Amino acid sequence: MHLRLIGYWRNDQHPEYPDPHDWVDEGWDEDDRHAVSLYFSSGTYLRGCMGLSPCRFCAKDNGSGEFTDGVLVWPEGLTHYLRDHGVRLPEAIERYVLARMARMEDPVISADWWVAGAESGDEPLEPLERLVWGGNTQLVQQPGRRFPGLFVQGDTLSLHVDGPRSGQLLRWYEQMMRAVGWDGLPY
Repeated sequence: MHLRLIGYWRNDQHPEYPDPHDWVDEGWDEDDRHAVSLYFSSGTYLRGCMGLSPCRFCAKDNGSGEFTDGVLVWPEGLTHYLRDHGVRLPEAIERYVLARMARMEDPVISADWWVAGAESGDEPLEPLERLVWGGNTQLVQQPGRRFPGLFVQGDTLSLHVDGPRSGQLLRWYEQMMRAVGWDGLPY
């Protein structure tokens, strides 16, 4: 798994890292700042590091852990920089975070799978945005595309998918397309 490291600042060992003082934006929209800092205040705990990291502004102890969302990895203290010092991350990261949060605004929540005993079946438990199969085809979510955030990368899905799971991948794709009202599939 490849993760993109963010939120680490220039120091003696890493002079190539950015200086957080250069990224202070006191005019940052308060709602966006709150949303982005809330996003980075949690995640999946990835690992702990030796010793506490001091804040580059106020020297407050900023924790020693790292979190991830499966795409990015950031230090435990990143939220402190965003909330307390007005550090604004690059636009690409902000757009990514706000888009992920927007997808969760009005979720359709069902207890059916849980009530049925949470058995493994035809549906993957992990989010479909992380589905990548071997061979020459990948299914990934990309907001803003014509079909419900799905982008088929590789050869035509229905004709040239390699591997034993290609049939199941195709069925999931068809189910997702129908679930959002696209009965005429694009292949």
